[in-house]
Amino acid sequence: MQNQKGFSVVELVVVVAIMGITAGTVIPVYYNMKPQIRLNGAVRQLMGDLMWARMKAISENNNYVIAFGEAGKILTNNTYYIYDDNDNNFSSVGIEAEELAKKIVISDDYKDMGYGYASGIKKTDNTTTLTGDAVTFSSGGASKPIWFNFKPDGSPNITGTIYLLPDEDEASGRKDRSRALSVNQTGRIKSWRYDMGTNLWE
Repeated sequence: MQNQKGFSVVELVVVVAIMGITAGTVIPVYYNMKPQIRLNGAVRQLMGDLMWARMKAISENNNYVIAFGEAGKILTNNTYYIYDDNDNNFSSVGIEAEELAKKIVISDDYKDMGYGYASGIKKTDNTTTLTGDAVTFSSGGASKPIWFNFKPDGSPNITGTIYLLPDEDEASGRKDRSRALSVNQTGRIKSWRYDMGTNLWE
């Protein structure tokens, strides 16, 4: 029994104190990072879905439409829809319910995330200040949502950019957590981060 050793009360108190200090440091950092983690997840999912729609358009040899929000360019529901436009008539007919392939509500999966940008932020071409809608594809109309489609060759019918950020940043004007996805003429999808040091997208 005399050879058995354990921890003294002082050692236990020191260990508990160290754990408390560590938790007190790490937990606030984690909570501050949560919006950025959720936003990054939303960007990855949207990018994956865009790449999926492009691949399907090529493999099925017909258009795949990505529509954002509701008719009349309303983006407040933070939703996007992917339509398998088998008859390639979305531009003239519009939404056909039976062609819906996916519906994603960004803020359901990634709380408090959605379309938007902070005041004074630049466009992804780093020229002028961004104004207007947070989704810049101009194929929409009074009776349609903002939309574009991937054609069977993988190219889009129109280019544009989707801007996303935490809801709280749109109100406060915070820019450093802003993200964007752009689609160019060939169908390449690029992810962007806003660098507060240079006030440019990278």
